[in-house]
Amino acid sequence: MIIQPRPLAQVKMMLEDAGTDVSYAYEDLVFVEHTAFLIQFDDEKPSNLKLYFNNEMSKEGIDTEIRKLTPYAKKRKFTLTPTGKFELKQKEDSEEIDILFFPL
Repeated sequence: MIIQPRPLAQVKMMLEDAGTDVSYAYEDLVFVEHTAFLIQFDDEKPSNLKLYFNNEMSKEGIDTEIRKLTPYAKKRKFTLTPTGKFELKQKEDSEEIDILFFPL
């Protein structure tokens, strides 16, 4: 499977339009400032963005973020798919972190 270039610049502009910013991008993940959510590129369907929300976010907070992002995603021809939750854990005796993913 050949992976097409990921539309990071378009996602960055979408997030800026929505009033937030990218804090870090690594492989297929985009970390958003304040880590309220992560975006994962969908290599099978490049116009789809998978959303993972911080494990501490409430259902209401998740719904609010989705409503806020949806018009900006549509403007750039992306679809948003709420996929799960995540938690960041600092590795013991290391500066590295683990990302744990959970279903919604």
